[in-house]
Amino acid sequence: MSFPSFEDVRELLGWRPSLGVVSVYLEIDPADRGGAWHTELRNGLAELLEGDGELDHQTRVALRASAKRVADRFDDPDRANLPRGKAGFVEVAADRGASERWWPTQIAPRSPAVAYLTREPVLAPLVDLAGRCVPRGVAILSAERVRLLERGPGRLRELRDWELTLISDDWRERKAPMVSNPAAGRAVSAAGHDQYDERLEANRHRFLGECGRLVAEAAAERGWSQVLAFGAPPDLGRFRDAIPSSGSLSVDAGAEADLISEPRETLREQVEEAVARVDGERDRALVERALEESRAGGRGAAGRQETSAALVEGRVDHLLLDAALALFGDGVRPALDAASDAGTAGSEPLVRSALAGGARVTAVAGDVAAPLQPFDGVAALLRY
Repeated sequence: MSFPSFEDVRELLGWRPSLGVVSVYLEIDPADRGGAWHTELRNGLAELLEGDGELDHQTRVALRASAKRVADRFDDPDRANLPRGKAGFVEVAADRGASERWWPTQIAPRSPAVAYLTREPVLAPLVDLAGRCVPRGVAILSAERVRLLERGPGRLRELRDWELTLISDDWRERKAPMVSNPAAGRAVSAAGHDQYDERLEANRHRFLGECGRLVAEAAAERGWSQVLAFGAPPDLGRFRDAIPSSGSLSVDAGAEADLISEPRETLREQVEEAVARVDGERDRALVERALEESRAGGRGAAGRQETSAALVEGRVDHLLLDAALALFGDGVRPALDAASDAGTAGSEPLVRSALAGGARVTAVAGDVAAPLQPFDGVAALLRY
């Protein structure tokens, strides 16, 4: 299953079909036998068609055909296998062979509307989804076993399971021989026991280091930028020390707990709690830094006007948005002939400008976003 990525967002950035695009963001509840989500989709499409009298005949015909294609996609009576969310972009065209792009999300979009009709794809909610769908590694550690999993939206997949094999026969053969002098025997036995403990500790140290190297390789192959590690503090330290400090991969502590034997379903809740905590701490630090830099006249901007000016100048390195206030405006109904105006109440122009300038974009929510509210829900870290 392919989830939306930032590469997908950038590919859509320059897409501008001649008659426009229908952008769809849908929260699906397969357990809802009443099909409220399906009714919401049909109502959203109907709202787009209400104003089609203002369009020319060719666009009106194409829009109705495109809306029908979207509705037909979700009319299958067997909806049990549908994901928790869907994001899609449909070229406005009468031809059934027109371009379409769809992604499952397994998490609900935070867009207040279901469907938009604009000249270009509405990308702000997709950027938010891409950030929340980013896969990351999960390492469950003990001194003699490491489990590697991948956390994606709505799922936790087990990938590898490494275990340190301790060959007890070898250790018995290396024990000191019995001697007739009891005192000497005790001394040698104690020395042998100490050597056994030292070898065991050295083997554990090497094992965790080797697993750290293997996890770094897996991260490179799978495109992870973060691994959450769970285990006792000494094991976490040895594991993290083995990860190359390239800057492209961070290893964050999920929890200092012994979870090595926990089943995957039990782990899921604890992993999700750790993800929420780690992401919240990261986002809070970004917001605080941007606002502090702005107050000090440094590399920060706060508010729509200041941030927009920095975007025009190409100075924004990281755009920060309040997801609740900024994803697409305050009940504004997008219109095909005024796509840029439709986004002025939300974040669409800011997001597009940031993406075009190579900046990162993060939507923050809840208490983390509260400091942004006096600044139109917008701030940024600047390159210079």
